[in-house]
Amino acid sequence: MDVPILWNFVITSFALMNPLGMVPIFLTLTAGERKDVQRLVALFVAITVLALLLVFMFLGTPILNFFGISLDSFRIAGGILLLGIGINIVNGVEVNPSRTLINKGAEAGSWAEARSVYQQIVIPMAMPLLVGPGVIANVILYANEIESMKQDLLNFKLVGGTLLLSLAVLLIFCSGKWLQLVLGDVGMSILQRVMGLFVAAMGVQFIATGSVNTILKQLVPAFR
Repeated sequence: MDVPILWNFVITSFALMNPLGMVPIFLTLTAGERKDVQRLVALFVAITVLALLLVFMFLGTPILNFFGISLDSFRIAGGILLLGIGINIVNGVEVNPSRTLINKGAEAGSWAEARSVYQQIVIPMAMPLLVGPGVIANVILYANEIESMKQDLLNFKLVGGTLLLSLAVLLIFCSGKWLQLVLGDVGMSILQRVMGLFVAAMGVQFIATGSVNTILKQLVPAFR
């Protein structure tokens, strides 16, 4: 059963992160930069995404416990957020972060220039556009699901899943201009809406599961 769980984690997280839909935003924020600089910025963003996923994977549950929030309550809240995000994506509601003017010296090398660009676009590019509330909820829920199975090997595989997601972000952003050229605006729009449909469906599933668990685990015992 571990393979379906891990693939579901990768697929749903990929849909929630929606790096294909973020390509136009990434290209806008790095417009005018050389190709090597854009690739370095994509690398920095991918590393940041990996770090954020790992933090929420291992510290998400303690944070919930600190605030006294049950997993099912978080599941319902996350499901509502996912449903809203998915509907917005399907309807074509775009996130339009304010364009930041990048001051770069002519003498700066590619690495220094990429660092300068990254520092100015990491918010909102890495978070919350890529690692937003939906992704955070998804990571915490799957981490708890695997922890309940008491299989240490699955934890390593889950970390491998986050590495795969970060690699996908890197490859997609590095080939962003090529993807846009091949798929065109219509193709990118279709892909974005398909991802939005998966996000909305996952939100409905979270709400349903959280509601049923809350009724069975809390309301029914309380009445008894």
